[in-house]
Amino acid sequence: MKIAVITDIHHGPQSHTKEPGWDALQVMRDCIWHAGEQGADLLLDLGDRISDTTREGDRQVAAEVAATFATFNGPRYHVLGNHDVANMSIEDNEEILGQSMQSSVVDLGEARLILWQPGVKIEWPTGFPHASANLDWLVETLSADTKPAIIATHVPLSGHLQVGNYYFERNPQFATYPDHVTVREAVEATGNAALWLSGHVHWNTVTNVRGLPHITVQSVSERFTTFPYGAAAFAMLEIADGKFSLEVHGRDPFAVSMPFRRSGERPWMPALAPFTAREVPAEREAERA
Repeated sequence: MKIAVITDIHHGPQSHTKEPGWDALQVMRDCIWHAGEQGADLLLDLGDRISDTTREGDRQVAAEVAATFATFNGPRYHVLGNHDVANMSIEDNEEILGQSMQSSVVDLGEARLILWQPGVKIEWPTGFPHASANLDWLVETLSADTKPAIIATHVPLSGHLQVGNYYFERNPQFATYPDHVTVREAVEATGNAALWLSGHVHWNTVTNVRGLPHITVQSVSERFTTFPYGAAAFAMLEIADGKFSLEVHGRDPFAVSMPFRRSGERPWMPALAPFTAREVPAEREAERA
């Protein structure tokens, strides 16, 4: 199984975070060509396809992105990003992409791809809404089948630190959901998730949380890690022989290979209580007396 992954295309107006003369559609075409050459079975888009301006402008650039995606010779799946719904509705995105943007499951044979669509519309200055409003569906879906599941979301839920991140080091509330711990614990309790893929934070990371790898993929258009040039990033995920390998191509290369298995297959010891809560040994109590 091979999955081409692209995220945070941000097609739209030029800005200081983009390389002068930047053409995100050309990078998309490169990704699609590469996916075809590598024999990708499907194309996964993790959201933020546009840089938002107005509803009319957003619909226009989103249509250009959708037309480019349509050149991929195979199934393609999308999740919503915060810029995709800043001015457009979910229905706008569905119309333009030609598919439902509700949470759904894709059967991959020996695995499943779960496209989870919690709310991604940012409220200022608090950040994202609670994701647990959509958690029951995710837990029920994970619990319904023991095939190892890949969860795809725009916003990461690993809780990983944002130190060094251009956008989120000083704005961590915009990097994840306020209830990410609750969501992770519920997912981990099912034991059926094997990999969590996200975008949004515009860098490559891998965070292993109690046996469940969480990976974020670099943005197509970002350049804070590749200044002054755009990252031109896209990834290929391959699953075979009980392992997954993910390689990010472009100017910000990244690669990781780990076992692909349900997190429940290998028990993970629970974290210790705070050291300060430990009882003082009796002999030390005697010394203090």
